[in-house]
Amino acid sequence: MLTPFLVFSQQKPKAPAAKKPATSTATKKPATTTTKKPATTTTKKPGTTTTAKPGTPVAKKPNPQVIKLTEQAYAYYRDSKDAECEKVIKQILALDPKNRDAHLLRANIAMFNNNYEDMWKNLDKMYKFYPSEPEVYAKFAVTHLNYMFLSDSLKRVLCRKSIKIASRNADGYANLGMVAMAGGYYQDAINCFDISYNKNWKDTLNRVYLNLFYARCLYGVGDTIGAISKLDAIIPRIVGNDKYTSIFLRSKYKLDLKQTDVQVDLDTLNAYAPDQPDVWILNAKYLSLTGRPDSACLLAKKVRLSEGGEAFDLSEFCKDMGKTLDLLKYRKLTYSMGDADFIVNLSQFNYSGGIQFNWERGKSFNPSGIEKGKITINTKSLDSAYLQTLEFNADADASLEAKNSTLWLSKAQYKSLKENSTCKLGFGAGPLNAYRVIGHEQVEVFNEANKEVLIDCVVMTDGVNKICYLDDSENPLIVKIESESFNLILTKFQ
Repeated sequence: MLTPFLVFSQQKPKAPAAKKPATSTATKKPATTTTKKPATTTTKKPGTTTTAKPGTPVAKKPNPQVIKLTEQAYAYYRDSKDAECEKVIKQILALDPKNRDAHLLRANIAMFNNNYEDMWKNLDKMYKFYPSEPEVYAKFAVTHLNYMFLSDSLKRVLCRKSIKIASRNADGYANLGMVAMAGGYYQDAINCFDISYNKNWKDTLNRVYLNLFYARCLYGVGDTIGAISKLDAIIPRIVGNDKYTSIFLRSKYKLDLKQTDVQVDLDTLNAYAPDQPDVWILNAKYLSLTGRPDSACLLAKKVRLSEGGEAFDLSEFCKDMGKTLDLLKYRKLTYSMGDADFIVNLSQFNYSGGIQFNWERGKSFNPSGIEKGKITINTKSLDSAYLQTLEFNADADASLEAKNSTLWLSKAQYKSLKENSTCKLGFGAGPLNAYRVIGHEQVEVFNEANKEVLIDCVVMTDGVNKICYLDDSENPLIVKIESESFNLILTKFQ
């Protein structure tokens, strides 16, 4: 019930929905998030031959030609050949005017083309032909849960359509809860799920599976113990990928509470998904909590080296990373600004008394195009500045006072970040924005021996721009900036 009867998402399905069960795209596989129960297809399955009782209508045997055409239509649909798909749909409807797959394909093609009028028209036809299936609207919404161009408001309208038609059924409320959960409105989702539990379920097993999503929502509102309790209750009753997803979540939630009675669950996950980075993370947390920090760090670094793991935060597991730079020892900093370099040659470094450096900006392979200058950041600037200046005039000496600084946060900003995890900051003549700390990030930098090392930085953002800085009261150096107008990252110190 919770899983749409045919799978359509922003990525066209790889398996012909008319032939094979499909998994929903509302959430990602495998163990990192919850997954839905495999969905059955809407194409009528060939039935076994039985002797009908007097007065009982005999099920119509599927037309082999319709089945073949349906497979071809899905093949065109997956390849985004909509015109060819429509031609086949017309052939299907000529043979079977009430064919579910044909109208559902049309509804999906219309949605992807922003033709919502035709989308509704085909969904309405499906309900007209199959009035015992008012859930068609809600299931369509949840099938496209991750498709951003189908707005959440329209997904809610689709779910409420099912509720309006059949308010005694669970489908509309359960799927409305799924839409709320996907948007991060966990309490709203819980409220919808609570209503659905007291409604009529066509498949009571789906009522059991709903607890998996209920557990996620409980975790989302901070009731981790309640979420674990839900998972404890359903894990013995479910099978397949959903069972492993539930075991994964239970392990994660327990480790978040620093509970270490997860060895059996981890053994199960390690056997089921031995090459899954998300499972490695759970193992690293377990090793860290059970007094094996070196092994935890090695495993965490393995996660970082995995595909897509470049931004994985190692600070929880590896305590031996560099967190500052001795700028009395290292006097040259090289930053990358896209295809150009910005080089800082320190002549004076005293964060309490003033910083002075010569700078070079340009492409290293084009010495004739390199600009140079000199910057002095005085004590008042280091004490209270809130504007970051990163554009300098060539062949000029600039002294930054009071409101302006560059490359270093002021003491006022650093103090605010330590106390409140927020500060005010602006670029150049731009507006001041509120930045808040969102975590840690490790930046790969080459040292004087040209060896790549990881430097741990604190990350803050205003929602658009991101700044990584050293958590050092005597040297809050900015290591990385990602902004709308430019990027800057430290690549080498020597």
